[in-house]
Amino acid sequence: MDILGFLEDHLRFIERFYDKAAEPFETTKRKIHAGEEPFIPQRAPEDYNGPEYEIEWIEADQCLSVLGSCSLALLNKALHDYLRLFIMREAGVAEPEKLSPILKRYQGENWFEKYCAFLTGNTPFEWARSPVSHDQIEQINLSRNDFVHDPTMGGTWPRQSERHFQKHPVSAFADELDLAALVHENGKPELPVALRVTRENLAAHIEYVRQFCTFVEAQRTAW
Repeated sequence: MDILGFLEDHLRFIERFYDKAAEPFETTKRKIHAGEEPFIPQRAPEDYNGPEYEIEWIEADQCLSVLGSCSLALLNKALHDYLRLFIMREAGVAEPEKLSPILKRYQGENWFEKYCAFLTGNTPFEWARSPVSHDQIEQINLSRNDFVHDPTMGGTWPRQSERHFQKHPVSAFADELDLAALVHENGKPELPVALRVTRENLAAHIEYVRQFCTFVEAQRTAW
């Protein structure tokens, strides 16, 4: 089974999904900024009472934030699925439930840590040779968890969990404005920052997953 090929198909789907879903919200924000139809300014200068079309701009921005978090969840699942299938193939098991007893032999706080422990213990895989760092891949999982488990009702800009903050004070998905407001003299924020998945950091992490899994595939021992 060509699981790397299946992964590539899904990564391309995530890219297309974000592009198509983001377009109307990005267009709304652009037209408001440029004063284009249907957001042509109507107020006289003396009637200023906050930015015109502010509600429409905020809603479009929130929609982009939610879209980003959904896309990150898809990316995290794609990574999880690939590594699970890779390990099942290496371990010689055909059913997912038979993988659990094998993974219990390995230490780790979550699936990612246990999967990595399997790779280093059973294949030639070494992080030192990987084209993508452990931190770059791990933050996909940590940030996805922060979005999914955000305790704020209706929140679209969750903050890092304390665990995420302690491991990665400057998150790869940190909201730039919030990070700038919280950064300390040492160049790091004093508190966990708000997270935001953008077109740019999503594209970067899709490429990280692509490169990482291609490298993992090259470490196969059960050909």
